[in-house]
Amino acid sequence: MYDVRSSKAEEFINHEEILDTLAYAEANKENRELLDQILAKAATYKGLNHREAAVLLECPLPEYKEKLFALAKEIKQKIYGDRIVLFAPLYLSNYCVNGCVYCPYHAKNRHISRKKLTQEQVREEVMALEAMGHKRIVIEAGEDPINNPLEYILDCIKTIYSIKNKNGEIRRVNVNIAACEVEDYKKLHEVGIGTYT
Repeated sequence: MYDVRSSKAEEFINHEEILDTLAYAEANKENRELLDQILAKAATYKGLNHREAAVLLECPLPEYKEKLFALAKEIKQKIYGDRIVLFAPLYLSNYCVNGCVYCPYHAKNRHISRKKLTQEQVREEVMALEAMGHKRIVIEAGEDPINNPLEYILDCIKTIYSIKNKNGEIRRVNVNIAACEVEDYKKLHEVGIGTYT
């Protein structure tokens, strides 16, 4: 059964709901009255549900695409202004068990040496990033439950936040790591991640 608030993937990711949503979007993609209602709701800055977003994404009408882009620009400007946020990458480990052909870290690549930073090396890298003025970083690690377990990632995040150098500190650590279980996401949240990719 579909339940958007559930923490169980099989309940909030529901095949029938996805198909129903796609059919709903297809059936309503040129429904001008509904499109106007959805855009009016979006203009309140309270968010849209997945069906409303699907209708907007499916809409082929040029005048509504223009309205959508103009509203998106307005919302972005109101929320973020002209600010551009940069994240410096911090590669913790290139150990990986996957075979993704687009990534040079894939397990079948026997031409690279594998490396995993120690906590002292993480500290040195973070101090160098802080010296350059960075306040936000995104940590990267290959998917390898032996060499890059969640505990290692958590320790790295704690190390990063503990460093207060002469040029400031890292205010936000984002993570780009393998998919986790719900309990692991909670642990990441507890150590103060910014966002998870």
